[in-house]
Amino acid sequence: MNKKAEFTINLVREAGERIKDMMKEDINISLKSSRSDFVTNVDKQTEVFLVSGIKEAYSNQNFLTEEKTVETMGQDHLWIIDPIDGTTNFIYQKQNFSISVGYYHKGEPVFGIVYDVMADEMFVGIVGEGAYLNNIKLPMLDQSILLKDSIVSGDVYRPGLFSLTPEELKPLFITHRFLGSGALEVCHIAAGRWQSYVFPSLKVWDFAAAVIILQCVGGTYHFGDLEDALYFDNEARVFIAASNQNIKDSLKVLL
Repeated sequence: MNKKAEFTINLVREAGERIKDMMKEDINISLKSSRSDFVTNVDKQTEVFLVSGIKEAYSNQNFLTEEKTVETMGQDHLWIIDPIDGTTNFIYQKQNFSISVGYYHKGEPVFGIVYDVMADEMFVGIVGEGAYLNNIKLPMLDQSILLKDSIVSGDVYRPGLFSLTPEELKPLFITHRFLGSGALEVCHIAAGRWQSYVFPSLKVWDFAAAVIILQCVGGTYHFGDLEDALYFDNEARVFIAASNQNIKDSLKVLL
């Protein structure tokens, strides 16, 4: 296994244990951009822990992080980190949240790690090696499944996202699920638990790790105006991830 990926897996697992310890104490909660956009002291402390651990192990690294505890954004050796993806779930459900760390070099993906802390599911994708769930290699995804035979996750019925009404959308797929963590929802595609994920306004740290895992098993994604590529910035854009090109294209034409 890639040595840097192996180091990061251990670091992320340790961060998960620290989160579980901090959950036993009072959590300080603040609002960011809206009444449903939260940040906690645990988010910030976890980000600092991850960044500090990486800096201690490797020199001259760059970071793009959700909580902006560090400002060193460059294309070489770029770590894209969301310390807790699904903060609302973390606060209210105490589950269905994840630690997300994606590593890119010169704009190209190298590896992605998404850890479902409470379920103890470690998703790992390493370019050229494949994707794994708790050290078990994930199989390649079925490229023949159509939208009508699939499960769609995400904020599918958000007004204005698609050109169709919710009632017009419902017959187009089997059913709909919404977990509340973009990173985990994309990883669940990679694991074959559903076939697509749609959200009207994701930022790159929400999925930068997960799409590496997805692509390692043959999945694909759309972000803003890009196909299977990232904008390395702080802007929110429409995001679609799918197990195959057919499903992705079928969802894109409905935008």
